[in-house]
Amino acid sequence: MKLNLKIVYLVLPLLIVCGISACKKNDEGGKGAPTVTRVRLLSKTDTVRDVIHPITLDSNSIYDQTRLNSFDSTVVAGRLNTQYAIIGSNLKTTKSVSFNGVSVYFNPGLTTDNSIILTLPATLPFGPTESNKLTIVTNYGTVDYNFAIQQPPPIITSFTPLAASAGDIVTITGSVFNSVSAVRFDTTPAEIVGTPTSTQIQVRVPAGVVQAYVYVTTPGGTTRSPGSFGFKALVYDDAFTAGWGSYFGYNSTRDIANTEHPKRGTVAIKTSFTDAYGAFQVGYNGATLDVKKAGLTAIKFSVYGGNGTDGKSVQVVINGSYGSAFAVPISPGKYTDYTVPLSSVGNPATISELVIQIVNGNGSTVYIDDIGFI
Repeated sequence: MKLNLKIVYLVLPLLIVCGISACKKNDEGGKGAPTVTRVRLLSKTDTVRDVIHPITLDSNSIYDQTRLNSFDSTVVAGRLNTQYAIIGSNLKTTKSVSFNGVSVYFNPGLTTDNSIILTLPATLPFGPTESNKLTIVTNYGTVDYNFAIQQPPPIITSFTPLAASAGDIVTITGSVFNSVSAVRFDTTPAEIVGTPTSTQIQVRVPAGVVQAYVYVTTPGGTTRSPGSFGFKALVYDDAFTAGWGSYFGYNSTRDIANTEHPKRGTVAIKTSFTDAYGAFQVGYNGATLDVKKAGLTAIKFSVYGGNGTDGKSVQVVINGSYGSAFAVPISPGKYTDYTVPLSSVGNPATISELVIQIVNGNGSTVYIDDIGFI
């Protein structure tokens, strides 16, 4: 069969024109009013690094390679600094996208007639007074879609003072404290004083708190402070801090990571005295703490009375000044928290060694935890 070239030459230009016309129409997008059917999360958060979670924009799910299953990626609220895809129709000519009245950048090159890909910036407003509206403006109309911005977790940057007594006021500084509902020291609730702001909360120190992390709870979640409240210079809290621990005692046996009676955390220092004046002793590795420079006024520690401690006591000694020792009673079967002013142990200008010594307690056992200076 011979091909009629005349017919081909006549039809080919028509096909080319129609093809160009069709492509042009597709590039321009639909001319109807825009619609939004849903908003999709574009990636699944995972603790495993370098794992890819593929997504198909016209699918309800994201495939999870790590678990060989999928999860529903449609969301009704968004988190800041997170990427999403807006799914709908007639979106190609989008001129602006805003959340709660604030315009958000989107890449037109990634925009199709059915999807817009963007990342929610950290500056978007959130909270009960916002409109919770996603608004899209195109060349052919405007569409509103109900979509809330979730409050981020609170951020704790610092608190002052670093150590205080029960009933004292502590000021917590940070950000995203909006609508704070609770503050606690480990598991102990604290009273919020006055009116908190988005960057500052004042609380009253609960009774019985010697050392604890500070937790702030808001609608965005609960956050723990990076450092613990209770000491200006920490010596021991489940482990010795840097600089402490060069030697551990005399006339005694010591287990510095004993799990029998921890006051807080998982371990404490178990000391069994083999002599009437045996001691737990710890040095600062040949260095010294400058009392004035660090603003230290007292030593704080907790002691649990074990076997043979009924009616016994321990004394605190700084820098080997046994003539300035300060004694405190032991409570068998429970922890007692002690705060001993440095003026009661010789008023040292520097600190290089700490001793906690049994008084007439041969054969006694104590557990020591949460040691530090305030």
